[in-house]
Amino acid sequence: MRLLVSFEGIDGSGKTSLVKKLSEKLSNSFATKEPRGTELGKRVWQLTNESLTNKEFTIDSWSQIFLFIAAHNEHVKTIIRPQLEQGKIVLVDRYIDSTFVYQGLRGNLTEEQKKTRVNLIRELFQKFINTPFPNITFILDLEPKKAQARLEKREEKNNWDNLNLEFHHQIRQGYLQLKEYFPERIYIINAEKSEEEILKEVQNTIKKYLPKKIEKNDLPSFVRVVIQNEKRELLVIFEKKWNCWVFPGGKIEPNETPLEAAKREVFEETNLIIEDSEIVAEQAFDTKNQGRMGYLVKANKYSGEIKIKELDKITDIKFKQIDYDFAVNRLFYPIIFEAD
Repeated sequence: MRLLVSFEGIDGSGKTSLVKKLSEKLSNSFATKEPRGTELGKRVWQLTNESLTNKEFTIDSWSQIFLFIAAHNEHVKTIIRPQLEQGKIVLVDRYIDSTFVYQGLRGNLTEEQKKTRVNLIRELFQKFINTPFPNITFILDLEPKKAQARLEKREEKNNWDNLNLEFHHQIRQGYLQLKEYFPERIYIINAEKSEEEILKEVQNTIKKYLPKKIEKNDLPSFVRVVIQNEKRELLVIFEKKWNCWVFPGGKIEPNETPLEAAKREVFEETNLIIEDSEIVAEQAFDTKNQGRMGYLVKANKYSGEIKIKELDKITDIKFKQIDYDFAVNRLFYPIIFEAD
């Protein structure tokens, strides 16, 4: 199962060592870091690091935002998305929340100004990069003085590390405040705990997001289908039973393959004919104490005119803007997003 897990916190909170240890413990995982996970990211980091002490070479906060977003785009395109598409659990040492905090929430800003910045940065991530947002974000929270004491033990310190305590206090408060914006995915970890305690807490949390192991053979099966238009929107239907939007699909009949079921279900529900389809995800799972097998099929081509054919089951069909990775991760849940 693909899963994107990010780790945030002030410098010296223990993110890097935690990611390293977790990647060794967690099978099917891939560890990376941002912004220095790509060559472009390394150069962006070097530029911003230099600007902190070079008075003749300063970079304002908005310029920093666009530099880091450029590095992020390269990171997502060349590393993160390919790993997610392979079904990996991707562990990222710093990710989008660093931009939210360092360039969005830090500084002498009013709450309204902070909110505006966060929303603008989020829009840049979502609309122009189609950024996969983390399923889980761990914020390692530590008092800045204690973090500075840890940094003193480092052989090499950078200009970010050497910024004064007030700066690190602002960053810490920004991370704590970020939970107000994204409460569904952010977990705050007390970084004063031992490394073993933190590792165990993080492992236990991630475990909740992983599917239980169930044998695939002879399980009742169903299929969901991803159909994307030229605007990169995904097709969803509004089901009366669940009172929400879901992807087209349904039960796989006996002697029917997932791809055959996908084509039949889409036509029965939407009147569209899909072609050039492929299975992009599958998973065995428990629902109401019954094992089931779910398949996500991506239709690369479709034709026909959308029409509601099952009036007793469906009230609306439309294309909506949904992140593709979000779609894959929501395969095994009936609710995609709340009813409009």
